Amino acid sequence: MIGTMVGALALTSQAVAATLTFDLNTVVSSDTPGGTAPWANAVFTDVAANTVDLVVTHNSGSQAGQFISLLRLNVDASVTGVSANAIGGKVATFNGSSFGQATDTGRTFDFSIDFKTTNAGSGAGRLLPGDSVTIRLTGTGLDALDFDEFSVGGTPLRALMHIQNTPGQAGSGKVTESVPEPATMLVLSGIAALVAARKKRI
Repeated sequence: MIGTMVGALALTSQAVAATLTFDLNTVVSSDTPGGTAPWANAVFTDVAANTVDLVVTHNSGSQAGQFISLLRLNVDASVTGVSANAIGGKVATFNGSSFGQATDTGRTFDFSIDFKTTNAGSGAGRLLPGDSVTIRLTGTGLDALDFDEFSVGGTPLRALMHIQNTPGQAGSGKVTESVPEPATMLVLSGIAALVAARKKRI
């Protein structure tokens, strides 16, 4: 009987756990990174109440020498007090986080994660192609699907990543997921407007 109850609880836990994936394969501004897209991906997974693990992977198909310096995200307005801490993978690449609105490429995002850019040790602390880092995110009311939100201003985006040491003239590029089709964009623009109004009320 007890074994049956434990099994049922495990199945229930698995059923409510959510996963969200962003494949960063589209240039938003500046250079197109070298190598094969998607250059990186971000995977969010529920691990406990108010706790999400984010795995950021700089894919091996990205050009050698490129590195990730920044990831901007959006969070549901009901969530408060989001913080981050690197717990696995190449933890030395993590350089802090900031919960609060920030403007980038003409858009407003809610949460930013910084990665080290120093060239010390021939860039050993950078998030290079083939590297990944697991970041534990905590916040009141937080779950993985709370990151399924859009930026405000311009074309709505769920994520924006800065990749540096690219082969073009700018030396870096900002990338996101595939941009939706025009009809979808109209819907997303409406959603972004509602989000903006909601955030102002809060």
